[in-house]
Amino acid sequence: MREAELHKNFWNHHVAKEKRRDRNLEKKIHTDLVWLEIERVLQEGMTVLDAGGGHGRYSLLLAERGCEVYHLDISKRMLKDAQDEARKKGISNIRFIEGDIRNLSFFEDGKFDLVISLDAPVSYAYPQHEKALKELARVSKKMLIISVVNRLGQLPVFIETELRFHKSLEISMKFLKTGNWDHPPFLSSLEGKMPFLSYFIFPPLHGFLPQEVISMVETNGFTIERLVATGTLARMLSPKTLRKLSKDANLYREFLKISLEYDSQIEVLGIGARSASGILIVAHRKQGRKQ
Repeated sequence: MREAELHKNFWNHHVAKEKRRDRNLEKKIHTDLVWLEIERVLQEGMTVLDAGGGHGRYSLLLAERGCEVYHLDISKRMLKDAQDEARKKGISNIRFIEGDIRNLSFFEDGKFDLVISLDAPVSYAYPQHEKALKELARVSKKMLIISVVNRLGQLPVFIETELRFHKSLEISMKFLKTGNWDHPPFLSSLEGKMPFLSYFIFPPLHGFLPQEVISMVETNGFTIERLVATGTLARMLSPKTLRKLSKDANLYREFLKISLEYDSQIEVLGIGARSASGILIVAHRKQGRKQ
């Protein structure tokens, strides 16, 4: 599939950039908030699938907490970086698997106590994002935590991106209406002539509206516990204010506590972080629902 190859190329060449992104303060806040959501449901000894685990942002922490972790990613280079880091830290209770979340057929139904897919792998599975979510739900016995691109929150970024190339907002309007971000024809043509461009051009994706992803999760047999536009409050504050908060541990903890409340309000669910996935769902399998 063309989209899968685009994503492999892109993420294989963005390991260092993705790790640098963790030093971005807004992204760090986003990651810390997501981790607090995971901690709400975490139990030692859980079997966990981190689907689209990248360089190990969450999987390594989960393994350190005593979980039996399976780290899956489409990118060989991301996997190697995560493996190297696990080796350095002496972490052995983690398995690394090269794979695509659109096809988890090598895992049986309900294999994992907890399935996480964070920083928007489901969005990047476009145009098979519904199949990807179905697969993640299938292999989860109890809990599912996913984050996806927030369509309304991402729209300003895509408007800015489109205006760099030409004086039109046609692609941004399509994204607003459908959630689908495709490469414009002139870029697709260039990629055919210069495949290395896929190393640098942001890959196609699907941006979700809150109710859209809620419906998909519920259709696959889960009940929503938390729906959060993670990072919204941080997005609203100036870099200066964020730096001030980050330099005081007590202030930072209080800010994260306020963010957990603020970001879950229905009034802001269409916003989310600018620098990361913008809708997070924590869900548990409905009782009596068969795998």
